[in-house]
Amino acid sequence: MMARLIVAVMAVLAAAGLSGATAADVALAPMARTLEAARGFSSVIQAQARRRRSRSVATRRTAPDDSETPAGQATSNGEVLFGALSVGFLVDRDIIPVGPEIGKFERVRLRVLRNDIYISDLTAVYEDGKTDTLLQDTQISSNRKTAWIPLQHSGFIKEFRLVYRSRPSYKGRARVEVFGEYTDGWLGPDGEGRRYNDGWVLLGTDTAGSIGFDRVKIPVGRNEGGFRQLRVSVKDRDITMKRLAVVYADGTKDDIETDRMRIAADVGYGPVDLEQDGAIKEIQAIWRSRAFATSKRTRAYATVQVWGKH
Repeated sequence: MMARLIVAVMAVLAAAGLSGATAADVALAPMARTLEAARGFSSVIQAQARRRRSRSVATRRTAPDDSETPAGQATSNGEVLFGALSVGFLVDRDIIPVGPEIGKFERVRLRVLRNDIYISDLTAVYEDGKTDTLLQDTQISSNRKTAWIPLQHSGFIKEFRLVYRSRPSYKGRARVEVFGEYTDGWLGPDGEGRRYNDGWVLLGTDTAGSIGFDRVKIPVGRNEGGFRQLRVSVKDRDITMKRLAVVYADGTKDDIETDRMRIAADVGYGPVDLEQDGAIKEIQAIWRSRAFATSKRTRAYATVQVWGKH
């Protein structure tokens, strides 16, 4: 009798255990389905997925601020400076306007000075409304520039949108410069660039410092020559210019201006005629931002553009 009682009790307990497992499965199934459904709608989960798919970029060393290469100068032939930003420790959101007057570009890259930065997002916005995400969740160390980042669209760039911050350290704020390289044929005498801006094409850009004069060498992108005139456009702040010269591909030099002069922002210099129409290797200049600017002083440094006309 006792043996039959023990067997009966064990059978009841086993049945209760099986029933409990089945009940747990029934209770957990809706929860699992709910979590699976939420996965498709949760912005947190989607953001984490984006971070896992973030685009990395290779970098290499570049000349620091106090080297012979001034800040804001391209170090490879044909780079055009879109703009320079000063980055603090907090999250910054900035827009670098470009616009159709600058030209069409094939690829871009960044140059970072003075401090490390973390880029949450770098996006190119085109005139037709298309966008191209170039970098996400990317760390770039100081005094380095990125490899070239190909652009996915061939239209005019309206602006670059950046979300970033620098690393807190004794080095202070970082400086970020964004460069682009023209599409093939843009600068040629029969290139697409002649169809815009009354034939004026941008040859190169510099940011003029305000402590002492910068001796500038602006390399010009691939071109076949044919430029008849040159002019200088100044933005953000007045400058003082002591020299302006053109060096041609054959090594000859055209000294355009050797007198010291003030050039007001949004007024500029030129146009002046060039002595020959050969291919241009680089623009040489000596200038600085004026400490006591009168016409415009929205930034501590001026953006200086050199334009050529066929």
